[in-house]
Amino acid sequence: MSEQQNSIDSVDYDVVIIGGGMVGASLACALASQTDKKIAVVEVFEFESDTQPSFDDRVIALNYGSRRIWESMGLWAELEPLIEPIKDIHVSDRGYLGATRINHQEENVEALGYVAENRIIGRVLMQRIQQLKHIDWLCPAHIEDLKQNENFAQLVLEIAGQQNNVSCKLVVAADGAMSRTRELTGLGVKREDYQQSAIIANVATEYAHNGVAYERFTESGPLAFLPMTPSDNQQRSTIVWTIHTDETENIMSLSDENFIAQLQQRFGFRLGHILHAGKRNAYPLAYVEAEQLVKGRVAIIGNAAHALHPVSGQGYNLALRDAAEIAELIATADDPGHALLLAEYEASRRKDMLRVYQLTDTLVKIFSNKFTPLAHARAAGLIMLDLLPSLRHLMARQSMGLLGRMGKMMRRIPL
Repeated sequence: MSEQQNSIDSVDYDVVIIGGGMVGASLACALASQTDKKIAVVEVFEFESDTQPSFDDRVIALNYGSRRIWESMGLWAELEPLIEPIKDIHVSDRGYLGATRINHQEENVEALGYVAENRIIGRVLMQRIQQLKHIDWLCPAHIEDLKQNENFAQLVLEIAGQQNNVSCKLVVAADGAMSRTRELTGLGVKREDYQQSAIIANVATEYAHNGVAYERFTESGPLAFLPMTPSDNQQRSTIVWTIHTDETENIMSLSDENFIAQLQQRFGFRLGHILHAGKRNAYPLAYVEAEQLVKGRVAIIGNAAHALHPVSGQGYNLALRDAAEIAELIATADDPGHALLLAEYEASRRKDMLRVYQLTDTLVKIFSNKFTPLAHARAAGLIMLDLLPSLRHLMARQSMGLLGRMGKMMRRIPL
């Protein structure tokens, strides 16, 4: 390498984001105001490609904290009319008395969260990115190699079939649970297989959901019905049905009629009869945690750092807080890959990540257990939670993503 390449002032980019899916695109939009910095996004799929798996017909639950971040990015006004608010959350345990209800008015917010289709979020993000002249979108492209020293990182990228050497001050890995960047950096992961799968589908129901999200714990794991915007005058919800792994093949092979019958049995008739079920997808569930979030001039965010069980819908919300935190640090620094800066990111995000993991992991293990005394204790706990406003408020704050550090974007402050 030449002396010029070794100079921190002569790198190609200030920041290179590996992965342009939901999380990487969100970070790019969070950096929209940083026009003094040169930024690149490396993405496997063509820009706005229909094959981009992050922007498919699945849905995600945005919590209230994520709404604040989207407001800070200046994108909330575009997204809000296209998504469905969650006004109330109803938590129950199948076969036992006791339930807990969390209400948006009690928490003094417009909604506890929102249900958004991935393709709609993707469309809003991509429309904004097209307007950002300081961000280069490199696609179709992927990372082949990564080396770094104190001053910069050197990437070998394959872009449209051609190898390119690219240098930068900071690499942000947003390339998912099987992150190639994380692997090249030498960061290990801890993994726990839940021996469960999530069946995801959209359903039409007899009764209107009225903005209520249902989380029903069953013997195989949690079953969520999340309110969606209506379509063709049908009342729609999306389901996330957790089942034991060995049940997956059977459930996926059922006819629509038999699938609806089994789903109805597990959920009950709170929304009346289930009238129709759309395409089903199954995903194996595991917890993945990176042993470090930072190494040298590489920081990892989103599923590259932590893949969660979908109970309570915290995955994208946690990832968006990663993006908001590192965007705020990037905005404050001439050298966004400085060791002290990234140490601050590691310390802050590790606390939040572990708090969310402990919540989701505890819920899964307690509410998937068939031990009868524990089941009765669960029921008593739900009743107690419903009767104690202070405890319910704490649960609501966690669900809304409003515990822990409140950075600028979480306080709706533009960077």
